[in-house]
Amino acid sequence: MQDWLNTSKHCIDIVHAGAGKTFLASIALPIFASDPKHHKGRDIVYSAPTREMINSLVWEPLKKNCQEHFGIPDSAINNSALTIRFPNDIFIRCKSAEQRENLRGLNCSVWVADEAALYTAEALQEITNRLRPKVGQPDTKGRMIVISTPFGAGPLYDLFQAALANQEKYIVRHFDYEQMRSGNRDFIEEQKRILSPMKFAQDYRCQWESVADGMFYTFDKNKHCGEITDRGGDLYSLHDFNKRRMCAIVVQVKRAGERDGTIEVLKSYAIPDCSTQGIAQAIREDFPRRRINSIIDMSGTQVNRDTTSPFGVTDRIILEEYGFTIVNSRKVNPLIADTDNTSNAFIQRGGLRLRPTEKLLIEALTTYHFEDGTRKKLVKYTEQKYAHIDGLGDCIRYGIHHLFPITHQQTIGHDYRGMDPRIAKANEPGIKYMPESPLYQGGPTMEEILSGDEDVDYQKWE
Repeated sequence: MQDWLNTSKHCIDIVHAGAGKTFLASIALPIFASDPKHHKGRDIVYSAPTREMINSLVWEPLKKNCQEHFGIPDSAINNSALTIRFPNDIFIRCKSAEQRENLRGLNCSVWVADEAALYTAEALQEITNRLRPKVGQPDTKGRMIVISTPFGAGPLYDLFQAALANQEKYIVRHFDYEQMRSGNRDFIEEQKRILSPMKFAQDYRCQWESVADGMFYTFDKNKHCGEITDRGGDLYSLHDFNKRRMCAIVVQVKRAGERDGTIEVLKSYAIPDCSTQGIAQAIREDFPRRRINSIIDMSGTQVNRDTTSPFGVTDRIILEEYGFTIVNSRKVNPLIADTDNTSNAFIQRGGLRLRPTEKLLIEALTTYHFEDGTRKKLVKYTEQKYAHIDGLGDCIRYGIHHLFPITHQQTIGHDYRGMDPRIAKANEPGIKYMPESPLYQGGPTMEEILSGDEDVDYQKWE
């Protein structure tokens, strides 16, 4: 609150869920609207991802604070337009960020952006445009206050990084629940037991890398990143074809198909507005005289995906012309559920290794996620700036599934061994309390054998 009231800088406050950031906004908004030092003759705007979130998060406490502490009458409150008019003709306007076209034309002095991790890049850009100063009055420039919990890499993460690099214009606060000390500790400890480690790390430890329903939930950059030495020899390249942002990963593989095999990433590529020929040339510039086996996205490889090439020249043909040997021959990609299991099991045992400098690949491994909890459909990023997340994510999951499919350890033994009653009896609970048998533990007694029961041939098990 001191940052908000005593500075003219933009404020980026990334704190944990339940810290009271929205309630604090409901207290600050009427202060901004009533003090000329803050409103500078212009309106105050609060935004949330949706209109429903405005109603459920801030509207009722905001009205209560305005009425009880600032004497705002009911006639000045418009519940349908979500506006509150102050006696100085300054409005508090609540807007939905999902309808960014309705943000055009506004000109405000303070914009409070709640849960901004869910905003699109266009919405954040539109908000910054609404803070322009009055013509001829540069000191009336507005400022932005962001309050949010992290939600993976995205537009807010980019703004967060830019703010860290520009301390003259931004004040950045990034606190987890232990640093904030504002939440109910007993409740948070209970949430730690209930929530998945990934969800808890995102909501309460405020980690950008964690996303609910993440694809590569076993990846940990602190465990799986380190120095890698190119040993020479044959390489593998993993490809996902998307001209908007062409992605590929070059790796060296140890003991493919074995339980102790590994994949070491030598370099990853995510080139905007690139053709298949362009990515092939880029790889060959870095690895000019190497034998490279390729695992490619098989969806649509039999059609002309690259519009810059003659008709009939496919992605596969172009790669082969540059000396890449395609090793996956099936015409379809593996099921998402199969790659989910294979990739996470492989990463969990330490099979994947990459350098800490592979920022885009690390971002993909920590951000690529499913649309919902069913883990059936992966999110596809439409913005070019973030298209590398699903592109590199697909590359790595296709490669792991092809090179290290899940196999079951085979035990050596006779067929139909489960039909032998001696083996079945050996695992039977309470076998030590059964009558003693001269044949095998839990078998027929001597009296039963001598009785001449012809229905049981005891000799066949000898």
